[in-house]
Amino acid sequence: MINLKESFPLHFRIGLLTTIVLFILAFQFAPVKKTGEIKKRRVTHEFKVERIAQKVKKIVEPLERQRVKVPVESQTPESETMEKNIPEGGSFGDKEIEVKRIVFTIVEEMPEVLNMEEARKYLEYPEICRKAGIEGTVFLKLLVNEFGEVEQVEILKSLHEACDAAAVRFAYHLRFRPGKQRDIPVPVYVSFPVVFRLSE
Repeated sequence: MINLKESFPLHFRIGLLTTIVLFILAFQFAPVKKTGEIKKRRVTHEFKVERIAQKVKKIVEPLERQRVKVPVESQTPESETMEKNIPEGGSFGDKEIEVKRIVFTIVEEMPEVLNMEEARKYLEYPEICRKAGIEGTVFLKLLVNEFGEVEQVEILKSLHEACDAAAVRFAYHLRFRPGKQRDIPVPVYVSFPVVFRLSE
């Protein structure tokens, strides 16, 4: 009987050697492909650049038309002048601007009479009213301007025509301390009574 343990190293060596020989033979007889060198080719493209001549148009400036002056005969007689169309004073259509005057009825400081005693001598009791026994009060509305002068008189309540006229004349002799608004003299309307009373 063959002892496998003793013959194993021998068989292993024989098998290994056989394998190496076959491997060498396989490389020896195997076909070899020849590889050629790959040449790099430069591909060039030729471009033809043609120069196109541009046609430049000449800009011709328009010719200025010459204006021919034609003498025109004046149809206006030389004797007529333009002065008659010019307004006097050298103003050409200037309009005067009217500024509305503001008259107050109530102000911070109302007007006060300054010459009552002096003005009394101008107050006359009409004779016709004395004989008729007419007495009473005429109520006036006075416009006292910024200078303290009575500028306008209006009768609010009448007594008699003669008494009314006497009261109006008396009022124009009065002098006032001007009324003031914010310390500025202003025109003010003032109610003012004038009493006519018969003495016993």
